[in-house]
Amino acid sequence: MLAADGFMLVFRFLHVVSGALWVGAAALFTAVIGPSAAEVGPSAGPLLTAAVQKRKVAKIITSLAGVTVVAGWVMWFRNMDQAGGFGDWIGSGFGLGLTIGGVIATIALFVGALGVGRNVERLVDLGNEIAGSGGPPSDAQGAEMARLQAGLQRHGKTDLVLLLLAITAMGTARYW
Repeated sequence: MLAADGFMLVFRFLHVVSGALWVGAAALFTAVIGPSAAEVGPSAGPLLTAAVQKRKVAKIITSLAGVTVVAGWVMWFRNMDQAGGFGDWIGSGFGLGLTIGGVIATIALFVGALGVGRNVERLVDLGNEIAGSGGPPSDAQGAEMARLQAGLQRHGKTDLVLLLLAITAMGTARYW
């Protein structure tokens, strides 16, 4: 396998750039934007509405995650084929490290898309519904808001830890 193989250069570019944007966005939302929005409460509504509904940030992050994972698995299959098959590829430290990283990143994609992306959209919709009513949230709306916020916090942290583990596995695979 040549390092300058055009196919691999394109897929590596897609994988690395979209992955960097995915992890950066996940870290920013989990560590800064989410806690800040929770701290300021309803006054964060217009910003979150603009980010989530108008700018489609959850869908963009999920798309970046999808590109990262698909490009990674395409390269993984190509490398496996060139290594002589699954047994030889997974039997190498490099192949094992990339496999573990790929599996963890794939799990992070689903945790992020289903546990973070969908729930942040639901949270913004609920916040807009409450704001549109002109009054305080009903007991049911307050409970749903608390449930969504807790889920976002839990899934966001889980997603970020998974991403860091995936990066660590892939970044160190050459040394396994």
